[in-house]
Amino acid sequence: MKSADWETSHNMTQHDIAFLLAEAADEVRIGTAPAQALIRGGRRRRARRWAVMATTTLVVAGSTGALALNGLSGDGERGVSSASQPVASAEASEPHMRTTLASGTDAGVPWRVYIDVWKAPADTAEAQATLAAMAKFGEHPQDVSTASELVGKVAHFVHRVTGEEAKTTQIGNLVLPEDDVLTDGEHGTVSLPLLPGNGTATPRLVFGQVAKTAREVTCTWKDGTSTKVGRTSADTEANADVPVIHSPKHSPYDWFAILAPKSTELEGIKVTK
Repeated sequence: MKSADWETSHNMTQHDIAFLLAEAADEVRIGTAPAQALIRGGRRRRARRWAVMATTTLVVAGSTGALALNGLSGDGERGVSSASQPVASAEASEPHMRTTLASGTDAGVPWRVYIDVWKAPADTAEAQATLAAMAKFGEHPQDVSTASELVGKVAHFVHRVTGEEAKTTQIGNLVLPEDDVLTDGEHGTVSLPLLPGNGTATPRLVFGQVAKTAREVTCTWKDGTSTKVGRTSADTEANADVPVIHSPKHSPYDWFAILAPKSTELEGIKVTK
């Protein structure tokens, strides 16, 4: 196993990234602050996809603008992903498939996490049109270099918006087969600091995926407390600051985002209903 010094380092080499992906393939827990990923159950390809997204997020937290992945070794697969993608600034032109996962105000700073989900194209022509539409919003699907590679796959982009100036950073990039599913208690989560450019801050912001059958997720924090995230109800609809599980259109997974209490971070997550 890697040393604690390596685990907390922000300077990830290609070898380090390959090591993370190898661990994910064996379905183990990887990483510590500034970003954490809990890889759970399911197939090895799914674990690898989550590891790629988690590693990308780690680089966002520690070194904005760097390349998260560059020429993965071992299996011959290529995976280059920009850790900080340009984002369209005009909210009026936001895509119709955008879903706000969570929002709130922390120490006077407004924040929001949203996800854009792009429907799986049926053929190459449709995929070309989808890629062109994505590009208008600064979104580029991970591990996709040609239109044919996107056919039959759903692309997800998670963004973090912070401050009065609404600074937006892409923090998640996940491409899935449209027929992929999570079952029972399977889930994947990533955590990182709330504010961009502060890789040494406590990774309080958590987002992740659960099965569509999940009715409740319990987040346990390192201070011993916990928070339950359930489905939308009349009460939660009236209060946008209450975290809930969302079902974005076209996504084979359900998604959630939550901010840990001050001075603590994620200990673990479990599907409890």
